[in-house]
Amino acid sequence: MGVVEKKIKDFAREQGVPVVGVAGPERLNGPPSLDPTYTMRGARSIVSLAMPMDVAAIEAFLSKKSPVPHNLDQLRMNQKLHRVSSFLAGYLRSLGYRAVAVPSNNTYRRSPDLFATHPSFSHRFGAIAAGIAAQGWSGNVMTREFGAAIYLGTVVTEAVLESDPALPPRAFIDGHCRKCKVCEKTCASGMFEPQREEYVLLNGELHPRGKRRNIDFCNTTCFGLHSLSRDKTWTSWGARWIPEWVDNLPDGSNKLKVRYALIKAASVSGDSTPRYDFIRRIGATLYPQEVIDGYLDSHPENQPETARFRDYLMPFARKLGVANVEDFADERILTCGMCAMVCGPTVEETGRRFRLLEQGGLVVPGPGGETTVAHTFAEAMEMRRRFPTKVSRWKMIRDAIASTLLWSRFYLGIEPRSILQGWRYDRRLKRAVSQMKQN
Repeated sequence: MGVVEKKIKDFAREQGVPVVGVAGPERLNGPPSLDPTYTMRGARSIVSLAMPMDVAAIEAFLSKKSPVPHNLDQLRMNQKLHRVSSFLAGYLRSLGYRAVAVPSNNTYRRSPDLFATHPSFSHRFGAIAAGIAAQGWSGNVMTREFGAAIYLGTVVTEAVLESDPALPPRAFIDGHCRKCKVCEKTCASGMFEPQREEYVLLNGELHPRGKRRNIDFCNTTCFGLHSLSRDKTWTSWGARWIPEWVDNLPDGSNKLKVRYALIKAASVSGDSTPRYDFIRRIGATLYPQEVIDGYLDSHPENQPETARFRDYLMPFARKLGVANVEDFADERILTCGMCAMVCGPTVEETGRRFRLLEQGGLVVPGPGGETTVAHTFAEAMEMRRRFPTKVSRWKMIRDAIASTLLWSRFYLGIEPRSILQGWRYDRRLKRAVSQMKQN
């Protein structure tokens, strides 16, 4: 390890980051989202940072005790990693190297497909390149210390840094994941195939993960538009089910049908735009520490969710610039992400977390709009019948217009450089997979 690399790691650890890795120029060959020059012209190396999720908050989320602790942990830790990354970039600049922090989340390359969501720089691929992680079956990256239940940050710099040793591409797939694959069970829409692999080509090596049936299944469950498990025994914290998916999930290869169901479900929710805009702002923008602390310190745990939402979340969301926050139905901002949360550092810990999810029940609307938890599918159906979620046509129309404007403003467009890089990468990937199968 060189002098500069040691200084970088010492600085990050002093800021409370337990897992730090470095990747130099020779380790940044892969998909367009591994190209650091998209974030900063002239970037040659990266520093990858990882911090664990709060396990107690994960347990409360999975067991349906409350989504609030994990929502607050996401807010706190995404902002913290963004802040530490910014401090580290400033430290590198003080050493004479240009450097920039990559936002924590929700900064995507423009695309003709609004749902493509290709990152400006992939924290996951960066973590693999820097030797701190390898892919798990879900495509989330896993560290030896914490599994996949982690937050990631990245700094790109013009400094030519010495790379840390990389983990083997199959570091977790052939051991941990082969025994487990619990992440596949946590996806209500069944995005991952339980047996077949697909690959990401990084630095000339094929990195396996579970084959994805259709990425829009993930988008649908992540937005809380279909939250019912395939065996009908539990839900995520999403409030909605797509009726035709309850008994028969669609064929993932029929992309138009899946996309249509996603858009239809989002268009009648009435609150998809303020929910996503809140998440987008927290992930993409670094706010003053006092703004974040002011909300976290005033957020009581002993109030009903509706009161917490009305008295604390709505004013905070307005402070961040989120429009139409009154359209939120409740405080369940984040509704899924369980394929990462459930994945602990050992197969035993992952199994324990999954049992919490299985036994946690089904989230349904209750009296007065309060969230309640049913213990059986029949009970959930009865609660949904007695307390149907009602959204006015005006809210649907307003939300559809706002969503179109937001996604078009930030994500719609054509970037020839990314398209060309993607085309070249796809050719290399197909060639590498073909050669692997021949051998």
